[in-house]
Amino acid sequence: MENLFIEGTTTTPKIDFNAKNDILIIYGRSIPEHPINFYKPVESWLTEYLQTNPQKISLEIHLDYLNTHSTECLYILLKKLETFMIETTNNVSVIWHYDEDDEDLFDMGENFAEMIKIPFKFNPIDQ
Repeated sequence: MENLFIEGTTTTPKIDFNAKNDILIIYGRSIPEHPINFYKPVESWLTEYLQTNPQKISLEIHLDYLNTHSTECLYILLKKLETFMIETTNNVSVIWHYDEDDEDLFDMGENFAEMIKIPFKFNPIDQ
């Protein structure tokens, strides 16, 4: 399976989904004008990737800002991973990177961790 790489911009995050090492990275800022258009190919790739039955997946998220619609799109990706983990009992984890001084993004990660039954690890980044 081919990897998915989308270069980040000032309004969209870098997407670096590596099917060979099972590390999925979302990095940057997510405020696209049309979040569904941006995240749809990401969701499609994830669906196809999960059909390969990876045994251990690590999703690393480090966003400095995301708008409400991006939050909804991220939730859809996390739910897809949660369903896969429950149905297969394969290992899925999320590493939530956040700037140490950014309480809002830390809280958002905690909210996701409460809603999604995937193990979350919180990694503060010192600015």
